[in-house]
Amino acid sequence: MFDKLMGMWRGQSHDQQRPRTAPGAAGAKFPSTPVPPRVRPEMANFDVVDGVLVTTVLQPRLVGQDAADLVETVLAEVDHDGLVTNVIVDLENIEFMDSTALGMLVFLNNRLQIIDGRLVIVNAAATLEQMFKITQLDKMLPVCRDVMKAVGIVNRAA
Repeated sequence: MFDKLMGMWRGQSHDQQRPRTAPGAAGAKFPSTPVPPRVRPEMANFDVVDGVLVTTVLQPRLVGQDAADLVETVLAEVDHDGLVTNVIVDLENIEFMDSTALGMLVFLNNRLQIIDGRLVIVNAAATLEQMFKITQLDKMLPVCRDVMKAVGIVNRAA
């Protein structure tokens, strides 16, 4: 199921990305291969509430590679037991997200839809809620202020 969730993440999609230089290769003239995302369980706390995986992000900033690592970690948790297909991402600790993080949330949503799952965002700061509205992601991803309300949204959709 993990391969189904990841889709082309580890395959061709890396070839389509702009290559990065390897860490520590300051001034490298030729870029190395892209750094694949990795599972980092220290990035978030995970709880299951009424069959829904609630992911509380622990970092104050979600940018670049950290966003990709978070998605990889969430997908590993979804695949861990194979029973959980719906995810709530709690952004209560997030002060800043970049466009990469927004793209990674869309990617996570798309992967969950493959297995008939759903993604809901919870506890986003006012600035983040505004960003979701400006980018119209709030039309694709439900944004709530309460975890239990989000659990209700997910369970009603199922």
